[in-house]
Amino acid sequence: MRDQQLFQQVKAGDPEAFETLFRSYYDRLIKFVWGYVKSEAIAEEIIQELFTKIWEEGESIEINRSVKNYLYTSARNMSLDYLKHKKVVQNWEQEKQALRKEKPMTSDLEKNLHQKFVLEEVEKAIQSLPKRRRMIFILSRYEGMTYREIAEFLDISVNTVETQISRALNSLRDRFQHLLTLAAVLLVG
Repeated sequence: MRDQQLFQQVKAGDPEAFETLFRSYYDRLIKFVWGYVKSEAIAEEIIQELFTKIWEEGESIEINRSVKNYLYTSARNMSLDYLKHKKVVQNWEQEKQALRKEKPMTSDLEKNLHQKFVLEEVEKAIQSLPKRRRMIFILSRYEGMTYREIAEFLDISVNTVETQISRALNSLRDRFQHLLTLAAVLLVG
């Protein structure tokens, strides 16, 4: 019955009654909450929040059973809320990590700059090919002509077209070995 009277005094705004109630339950509630959260610092935060709520909202709190039961039930519920929140945060962090692994976070501007750089380098490399090889390569890759169509258009053999395309690709591959990874990331991303 003593706790009930003490709580009524707390509701009336008596700081001494609040101090007595706080000292009577604080250590026991910390140990109780620690059983849920496994952290003394978090347990202290939860119990301090509980007592802050009692002090600030005490006049509106109705206790139908014992004060002890109210304190332990509130402490348990706050602990469970903390654990639910912690789980949500952990799931969100894991999801963010998975997204980062799936797709690197680069801005559209950064991606566009990389693409522009790669395209400029490809254009320079194509322009550096011998004239006839460059023409065959452009007709194949940019105009979409088949080897047979190119051979007829230029009045050369299909074998010559194949050889020139192969040499053009080898030349470009050698020149862009260091950019292949970047280009693959940009094209996939």
